[in-house]
Amino acid sequence: MTHAACWCANLAALAFSKPVSVILSAAHNGSIRRAFDEALVHAGMRGIFGGKRFDLQLTQVTLADMATDIDAAALLTYRAAWRQDVRKQLTTAEAAMAKMTVTEKAQRIIDRAVQMFGGRGVRRGEIVESLYREIRALRIYEGTTEVQKIIIAREMVKRV
Repeated sequence: MTHAACWCANLAALAFSKPVSVILSAAHNGSIRRAFDEALVHAGMRGIFGGKRFDLQLTQVTLADMATDIDAAALLTYRAAWRQDVRKQLTTAEAAMAKMTVTEKAQRIIDRAVQMFGGRGVRRGEIVESLYREIRALRIYEGTTEVQKIIIAREMVKRV
C-alpha cells in the first residue's frame, strides 16, 4: 500500500466534521505506519555482520520504540475523534494533543526508518525518503508543536 493510500484509508475512517487537527493526525498515523512497515521489511531482508539487520538487538529496540510510539499516537487520535463523535464534546485540547504528538513522533519514526536504510534511505524514489521530505511541512501545517502546546495549556486552564 502506498503512503498516499495510507493517508486515504485513515482520512476515510474519520468524518470530515472533525477539527482539521484530528484529520491531520489520522493522516500522519498512516505515514508513520508506512515508514515502520518499510523499516521492518528492510530489517528482515538486509544482511549485516553475517545475519539479518533484525537480529541486532539495537534494531529490535528501535523497532519496539517505533511500534510503541505509533500506538500512542493512534490512541490520542482515536480519543479526540471519539470525544467528538460519541460524547459530542469539544475536542480542542485533545485534537491539539493528537496533532502535536503524532507529528513529533512521525518525525522521529520516519527519521529512524531513514537511518535503518542507511544511504539508500535518502535516495530519491525511496518511500522513506519521500515520507521524510513530506513530514517536515506537515509538522508546521495547522500549527507548530509550540502552538499546539499553547492551545493545550489554554484549554487546561479553562477546565479548572
